[in-house]
Amino acid sequence: MSASLPFMRRRAVKAVGCPLAAALALHLVPAQAGFQFDPTFLEIGGGQGSAELQQQIGVMSEGQLPGIYRVDIAMNQRFIERRDIRFVRVTERSSQSDTGLFPCLDADFFRSQGVAEQVLAKRTDSDPSCLAFDQGLAGVSYDYDFNQQTLSIEVPQAYLGDIPFEVRRRQWSSGERVAFTNYSVSGSSVQAETGRRQDQFASLRSGVNAGDWRLRNFSTWRQGSGTPGRWESLETYAQRDMGDMMAIATVGDATTEGDLFDAIPYRGLGISSDLEMLPDNARGFAPVIRGIANGRSRVIIRQRGYVIHEQWVPSGPFALTDLYPTASNGDIEVTVEAADGQLQVYTQSFSSVPYMLREGQHTYSLYLGQYRPATSADQIAPTFVQATLRRGLANGTTLFGGSLLSDGYGAGLFGIAHDFAGFGAVSVDLTHARATDLGANLSTASGQSLRFRYSKSLALTNTTFSLVGYRYSTSGYYAFSEAINRRIEAQATQPYRAADNWVVPAARYRSGHMKSNFNANISQQLGSLGAMYVNLSKTAYWASEAADLSMQMGYNFNVGNISYSLGAGLTQGQRQDRNLTLSVSMPLGGPGNRRLSASTNRSTSGSTAHMATLSGNALKDDLLAYSASVSQRSSAEQRTVGGAFAAQYDAPQAILRGGYSQAGESRQIDLGIEGSVLAYDNHLILGQPLGESNVIVAAPGAAGVSLTNKRGVRTDGNGYAVVPSAMPYRKNRVSLDTQSIPENVDIQQLVQEVTPNRGAFVVADFETRSGRRILFRIRDGLGRVAPFAATAELVAADGHSLGSTLVADNGRAFLTGVPPQARLQVSVGGQPWCSSELHLDDEQAADGITQMNFQCERTPDTAGAEDA
Repeated sequence: MSASLPFMRRRAVKAVGCPLAAALALHLVPAQAGFQFDPTFLEIGGGQGSAELQQQIGVMSEGQLPGIYRVDIAMNQRFIERRDIRFVRVTERSSQSDTGLFPCLDADFFRSQGVAEQVLAKRTDSDPSCLAFDQGLAGVSYDYDFNQQTLSIEVPQAYLGDIPFEVRRRQWSSGERVAFTNYSVSGSSVQAETGRRQDQFASLRSGVNAGDWRLRNFSTWRQGSGTPGRWESLETYAQRDMGDMMAIATVGDATTEGDLFDAIPYRGLGISSDLEMLPDNARGFAPVIRGIANGRSRVIIRQRGYVIHEQWVPSGPFALTDLYPTASNGDIEVTVEAADGQLQVYTQSFSSVPYMLREGQHTYSLYLGQYRPATSADQIAPTFVQATLRRGLANGTTLFGGSLLSDGYGAGLFGIAHDFAGFGAVSVDLTHARATDLGANLSTASGQSLRFRYSKSLALTNTTFSLVGYRYSTSGYYAFSEAINRRIEAQATQPYRAADNWVVPAARYRSGHMKSNFNANISQQLGSLGAMYVNLSKTAYWASEAADLSMQMGYNFNVGNISYSLGAGLTQGQRQDRNLTLSVSMPLGGPGNRRLSASTNRSTSGSTAHMATLSGNALKDDLLAYSASVSQRSSAEQRTVGGAFAAQYDAPQAILRGGYSQAGESRQIDLGIEGSVLAYDNHLILGQPLGESNVIVAAPGAAGVSLTNKRGVRTDGNGYAVVPSAMPYRKNRVSLDTQSIPENVDIQQLVQEVTPNRGAFVVADFETRSGRRILFRIRDGLGRVAPFAATAELVAADGHSLGSTLVADNGRAFLTGVPPQARLQVSVGGQPWCSSELHLDDEQAADGITQMNFQCERTPDTAGAEDA
């Protein structure tokens, strides 16, 4: 029989005219060997059973039929993927499943799940595509639940290790050859007492993918009242991943990473580590959990009361290094449970700061190029080389350092980060820099910059210091960008025209010579009483006694379903302002997530503002978001009443937004659109804004099909769409919405999983068949109905299968996606029973279910199964 069975290739059918066929296809349970029943009970009115029926019943009494089934695979109770698996009949050994079937998996599958190579080397199976993994390896077992279509595999922890990098890399896809552009266009018109002003802005993020290479460009265009439009190319570079080096290489106009040194725009060559290539259980900092097990024991790891990891370990000392990234800090509770129930429970504190790496990990970066000034007016563009290195050591310590060398500038950095357990995580680094040619008044400067960062979560009080940082620089210390700005200021003879067209002195526009910087983000959870937060930032400069200070603090809480927020802010710089805000929000119920909110704000400048807003969603899938508000603003001079309306529609081809507001004599209207255009394989696909990595949905002929995991994305008239912002180096699941599939289209596999590398456009290819849904009544030339439980299969002219199903009572068989011409053949137990060509009349209904009497011929080559 065909390897493609009807209940493995499932699709939700809106109307089924054959209840028995559906019940047989979806709810067939395995009959236990040794039990028999009279097949005449399956014939209405009784009568003698046919040889075909007895043959089919005999086959099914041995268990489920072998073939290819789409199943959910889990290993050690962890879901892996959904895929087609070939199942074979177990003959020489007892099956671990009531179905009597064994799943055929090759060695690469087990390698990809971390099964150690020395374990797989013990296998000497004759068929490498069907590894007898349940034989010869103690403790390995499987269970196949046919009704749920789940395959559960259990592998002892002792057989598992790290997944080899080359195995993971083989799963990545470089994607397709494409050309695309991301566009964003906006415009506004403001009518005020002083006159009318219009502004337009557009940006294009374009690219071409060819093999492993990605060419990217970012350009903008801006035009305002009295200012002519002008295009600017901000970045143009080629990039590819260096998988063997776990890094990304970039050449062209780009920007360095801003982790250790400040980000620098450059024209040249760069290569930097990409930690996204690591598996999930190796990304981000996590502590090494150490302990001693008295006999084989289960180790349970909890953080904030939640179990985040569980693993069996052998007797003796153990070290767990593969924790999944948790919150950046918080105490970890370790429970070691022996086989006799004896427990060891202890707490290991844990905190991290951005520079920290796991033990044994390292990252690096190397850039060689020319400084790229922001404007053509800046003529200083020195050549530079920058290198950085980070290395994770034992006991929660990370060392890092770097060097930056250029014409007239040199800097070296060294630092250390350490997790002090109960105290928190701290990083300290020191940078020494020397700069020359800084102007007539200061030809040479040398100094140091000390930076300190701290992170800690207090579990007892539920207080989180997410990041507290302080940096102090001596007066002789200049960062690379500061040194270049100082040189530009020394040469400047003309005022500088900034991007928004107001003229300022060059020295005022350039970044100040920073003396110190302090920032802190602190949050306090209060349980049912709500939460509080404080965000503080202060920057001081050597050339000014005044400092830039910004502080925001607030308290949020709920009473029933009503949300309250109280906030206070302080801004101090060129001018000082304090404000106090109170807002209330409540849901209105009903469709569309409608909410009503009100807020009031009072400032020390003397102004008071009140606002009430109604917001919500409309249309199918809440694709339209809207808000309408009324406001009143009062000051010592005047009182202004206004209103505003804004809306955004997430269309499949673009995102549209617009708004209108009025306050006193001032009126403003703004419109915007953003989306993408993708050229792929003779197709032009319009879609929503793209991300770095993306998935192309290819379902030819299936127009208007939406996706279950991406709002607003729908296939175009040709059956193509783009799912933006896929996760690089991770499996991305793409699932089609069955309710949106056209009546005359059959999609046998509704879920695909793809793994793009960074910047790739990968295809999720859905096999589609356009045709009718037909309930056949099949008889041979003598009027005998097709046997119950026989296989009815559609075969194309080139011989490939178009789908199959089981025959129900009275020779009835339901098939979808039936083309105008095909061959319909019936087989019993793998032997042909009858076969004939199928020709559909154009006048037959194209939608709904067509019922058809079909006569097939019993020719000598289709007489493998004799009648009783």
